Amino acid sequence: MHSLVYIARVTTTVLRRTAPPPILLLVLLATPTALSANSATTVTAALADDLGVSVSAATWVGTAFGWGVVIGTPLTTSLLRTRGLRVVVAINAALVLLGAALVAVAPALPLLLAGRAIGAAGSGGLVTIAIGVAGTARRTGAITASVGLVGAFGPLAGTALSGLSWRLPLLLAAVATAAVPALLRRLPRAVRREEVTPRDPLGIALVLGIVTAVVLIPRTPSAALGATAVLGIALVAHIARRADGFVPRAVVRSPRWVVGALAACTLSTVYFVLLYIVPHLLRAEWAPNRIGLTTLLTLACGAVTALLFTRCVHRLPAAAVGIGLPVAAAIAALLPIATATPAVYAWSTALAVFASSAGMAWYATRITEAVPPDQQRTALGLYTLAYQLGGAIGPAVATVLLA
Repeated sequence: MHSLVYIARVTTTVLRRTAPPPILLLVLLATPTALSANSATTVTAALADDLGVSVSAATWVGTAFGWGVVIGTPLTTSLLRTRGLRVVVAINAALVLLGAALVAVAPALPLLLAGRAIGAAGSGGLVTIAIGVAGTARRTGAITASVGLVGAFGPLAGTALSGLSWRLPLLLAAVATAAVPALLRRLPRAVRREEVTPRDPLGIALVLGIVTAVVLIPRTPSAALGATAVLGIALVAHIARRADGFVPRAVVRSPRWVVGALAACTLSTVYFVLLYIVPHLLRAEWAPNRIGLTTLLTLACGAVTALLFTRCVHRLPAAAVGIGLPVAAAIAALLPIATATPAVYAWSTALAVFASSAGMAWYATRITEAVPPDQQRTALGLYTLAYQLGGAIGPAVATVLLA
């Protein structure tokens, strides 16, 4: 996400003058977002029954959350151009709490979706800030690894908490605000902005519009595709006029970056589709507790395998990896279609999270090598935005498949 690029720049001076926040504090700030996102997959049936909507309509809670996380990061970027880190952290925390309050009392699906989107926007900002103030690559890696590992517990946590109320799993992101008071005490009141890039509100607005339109394609194909095309043309024209804007021309002209971003978005989409579809398929065969525990084990296995893979991937031919990861995702997507075995359904998520996590790391290295040095951070930020877009598209596709 582009805000990672911005925060990395504006916090460089800050970290020279102040010690970075404790890593456990940043982990607490970042991980509840993944926990809440993944736990929502286990409550769609209960949510649908309570609010009187269809299961396919209930899956929009995942779409709303994924969309909110994606738009939260550019919005955080915009705020950081006029406010210091302390203010932006407080604003994002307030959004998380406001969203949680709406989710807790929403009597109907529209208000519930609004609460999920508002809270997710704040959560996305907090995750971005946590990574941005980490200070070193090792600490950043610890945060991202923790996000993946804690996210694997989401379905199990959702199953356990939904026994009390289906709303509780949707409120887990609010746990991140527990880290905010301690974090605010460790952040400076002002941020030096010698390295701030020029503002590009039109570029940000076009990107947000495209993201929103893409997310809506599964539900309203004609209108959303038309909006995507129009906004895409407008963004291309804007990039042609402004080479150093929110989307730099040098980045999008790199074929390797384009391939990497498309691959990351696709792999992420497959993973999130299965994350929502598989529990629904298993519900007819297994008890809820078994579904939650199995999902935890499969996601954890896939994440650990991806971590081990990324440590030895440099020994493998690039062509083999570039083909193998999409093939793994394709197999994961086809397994639930080709078989009616519950265990195979479950393990398809392991293969999907492996392809998604390993692909995220591998393509990131490839795309940064393909752009000019002064654009590498920006390229990585936009690449991450493409990956997170899959987190919003996936639940939307699942909604259509479950209809």
